[in-house]
Amino acid sequence: MQTNVQPSNKTFTKQIVIADGRARDMSDADTWRLIDLQQNTVTFVDDVTKTYRTESIRSLVQKRRAADDGRPPDHAPAVQFTSTGAKRVLQGVTAVQSVIRAGGYQRELWVADHPAVPSNLFAVLYVSESFPSPFAPIMRSVDEAMIAMHGLPLADHAELPYGKSKMIVDRTVVKIDQRNVPQSWLNISPAYKAITEPAAGPPPASSPPRSRKTPAAESRSSATGRKTP
Repeated sequence: MQTNVQPSNKTFTKQIVIADGRARDMSDADTWRLIDLQQNTVTFVDDVTKTYRTESIRSLVQKRRAADDGRPPDHAPAVQFTSTGAKRVLQGVTAVQSVIRAGGYQRELWVADHPAVPSNLFAVLYVSESFPSPFAPIMRSVDEAMIAMHGLPLADHAELPYGKSKMIVDRTVVKIDQRNVPQSWLNISPAYKAITEPAAGPPPASSPPRSRKTPAAESRSSATGRKTP
């Protein structure tokens, strides 16, 4: 993936490695996530303290929803998530456009279900990111759409007012290929110690309402080859 930021004209690249039902965002540095789409878990690994903690995807979804159920600040802008139905071909597949709007902020996602990428991987990456801010409740509709999303944004364009101009962030999947990578990228060192997260707030419900889905609910087996979008 390649990210370009304007007006600073900075470019960043990263890889997501997928193999044997596991995935890892290689842009995570000293602390990283090992996603297991067969066990429906995310393991948070800390290379500094040499520890790791495993949590179910369902639990992560419940925590995100609990944060979204709060009351947003009175001055918070309204947020809209819209699927426009517009289509374009990217990486050999048809991507469909969704748009997020909040005040002067706008983000366009071109999402496609690519055969080399598990359909729920992006949703799990999204819900396992750093926990949301006090503004989380205004993101309720966006979070639900992301949790239910099938496919990966192959193009992601965001604009935000920046002084007298705009900050523009473009993220694009520039390549999806298959090659050998070190097994250590997708395994935890046996020398690391398992830890548990202290309880915080009320325990989540035992299961989400039937009208809501978790990313794992639509999981499919990933390819056994190592693929790096």
